[in-house]
Amino acid sequence: MAGTTAAVVASASTPSTVIINTTSVGSVVTALPPNCPKVVRGSITYFSCNQIWYLPQYQSSGVTYVIVNPPG
Repeated sequence: MAGTTAAVVASASTPSTVIINTTSVGSVVTALPPNCPKVVRGSITYFSCNQIWYLPQYQSSGVTYVIVNPPG
C-alpha cells in the first residue's frame, strides 16, 4: 500500500486537513482517519483503519501515531 494518499480531518475544533502520503511502517501522522476504532491487544492500545495499524505515541506537543505492522 505504499504511496496511498488519504485526506484526514483532524477534528471539529481544528478544521484542518492532514494528508497522509504514505502508509509505510514507521511513518508518523498527526491525526487518524475518521471513525478509526481503538483495538487493545495485550496491554497495548492500537487504532486500526482501513487495514492500517497505528500506535499512539505521546510527546510534549501532543499525540502522534506511528504506522506499525498488525499486532501478532
